[in-house]
Amino acid sequence: MTLDGVKKVYLAGIGGSSMSSLAEILFNRGYSVSGSDMQNSATTERLSSLGIKVYIGHSEDNIKNECPEVIIRTDAVQENNPEIAYALQAGIPVHRRAELLGMILDGYKTPVGVAGTHGKTTTSGMIASIIAASGADYSAIIGGKVKQLDSSYIIGREDNVCVFESCEYKDSFLNFNPFVSVIVNIAEDHMEYFKTLDNLIGSFKKYLRNTKEGGTVVYNAECENSLTMIDDYKGQKVSFGIVKGSVTASDIFPRNGLYSFTVMYHGEKFCDVSLSVPGAHNVKNALAAAAAGIVLGISPEAISKGLHDFAGTKRRFEYHCTVNGAVVADDYAHHPDAYDVTFRTARELGFKRVIAIHQPHTFSRTKMLMKEFAQVLSQVDHVIVSPIYAARETNDEYNVYAEDLVALLPNGEYQPDFEHIAQRVKEMAQPGDLFITLGCGNIYLAAELITRKYGD
Repeated sequence: MTLDGVKKVYLAGIGGSSMSSLAEILFNRGYSVSGSDMQNSATTERLSSLGIKVYIGHSEDNIKNECPEVIIRTDAVQENNPEIAYALQAGIPVHRRAELLGMILDGYKTPVGVAGTHGKTTTSGMIASIIAASGADYSAIIGGKVKQLDSSYIIGREDNVCVFESCEYKDSFLNFNPFVSVIVNIAEDHMEYFKTLDNLIGSFKKYLRNTKEGGTVVYNAECENSLTMIDDYKGQKVSFGIVKGSVTASDIFPRNGLYSFTVMYHGEKFCDVSLSVPGAHNVKNALAAAAAGIVLGISPEAISKGLHDFAGTKRRFEYHCTVNGAVVADDYAHHPDAYDVTFRTARELGFKRVIAIHQPHTFSRTKMLMKEFAQVLSQVDHVIVSPIYAARETNDEYNVYAEDLVALLPNGEYQPDFEHIAQRVKEMAQPGDLFITLGCGNIYLAAELITRKYGD
C-alpha cells in the first residue's frame, strides 16, 4: 500500500494497542486521522486529547462525516462491518493494519521483528530497553504499553533501528521484511485460521524468507517447532536457549521470583544480568533479547543494563490493588501454555493461594482448547470464569459456553459479569492470596472495577 497524496486516514478499531500506535504515528507525521472503536478506554481518551476524532461504535455515518481517502482496519473488523462495507461500496481503499505497519517499517534501515506465540511484547520491550541503554537512537512499535516509555511506541530517525512486534495471526507478519527476525517460540495458536500445526510452521517458514538480505534469524533452540521451522533455512542464524544454543544462561539464581544469571555466547561469558521482572520464563525472553542485541553489535554492558532496566509492560502480571490483604493483578495471557507460565510465576512469588479469573477468548479458541484450559486451570486453588469474550466471532458455528468449561473444573465457578466477579473477590480474599484476571479481551476492566470498589 501507499499513502502518496493521501491526507485523511480512518482507522477502524483505533483503540487497539497497535492501531492506536499507528494512529499517533500518522497524526505526528501530519495526516488528518480519525477512527472508531467499540468502547471508550484510556487509549481512546488519549487519542481524543491529541485532537484525533474517535467515534464510539461503528457506523457508515462515521465514514460519511470524515470523508477519508484510505481506511485501515484491524483484523477484528471484518468486511461485513458497516464502515468497511460502506467504504468498499463507495470505492474507498481499505487496507489491513499489517499493510500499514509494513509500509511504515519499510522506511527504516534496520527493522527488528519479534514473532512467536508467547513473549513477543516482553521480548520487544527488552530489546528496546537494550538499545536505549546503548545510547543509540531507535524506534519501537510494540503491542503493549512499555512502562519505561509509558507508551507502546517511540519514534526516532528512519535511518536507525525499529523494533516491532510481528504477529502471525492471519499471516499478518508476511507483510514485514525484518533485518533481524526474532522467533521467540512456536505453539499451536490461532488454529481457527491455520487449521494444522504444519500450516502454522509453514507460515513461519515463509516469514523467515522475508528476512532482508544480509540479515539474521534469531530462534529458540529448545522449541521443537522452531527447530522444524529453521531446518531448511539457508541464511544467517543465531540460536538461544537456557542450555542449548549460541546464547545460553549459566549460574541462574532466583530471589523472590526475580532471576539473575550469566549470558554465555558460544560458551564464553558475555555479561551478567539481573532482571527486574519476575518469572523463570523471562530468563528465556531475556536470552532472545540478548541474542538480538549481540546481532546488532550492542556492547555487553548495554545489554546487561538494558535487561536490568526493563520494568515490564502493561497487562503482564500487572499489580492493581490489595483487597483484605490479597493481591489483585492482571495478565494478558490467553493460551494454556501462557497460563501455565503465569501460574508458575505466581508460585515462585510465594502466594499461598492462586485464584484465576479466566475470561475465555473467542468461541473458536474456547472450543478447540477446552481440555487444555481445563487442565491448566485445575492447577490453581480456585477459578472464576466469566462469559466468553466474542471478539470477532458469533456463537452460531461453535455452540460453546463458559459453563461448558466450568463443568470440567473441580475448582471452578461461573459468574455472569464483572460486578459479580468483584463481589466474589471481596468475599473470598484473604492475606496471601493472588487474584489474577486472565485474557486478551476486556477482563482487565474487572481488575479495575475491583480496585475502584474494594481496593485497600
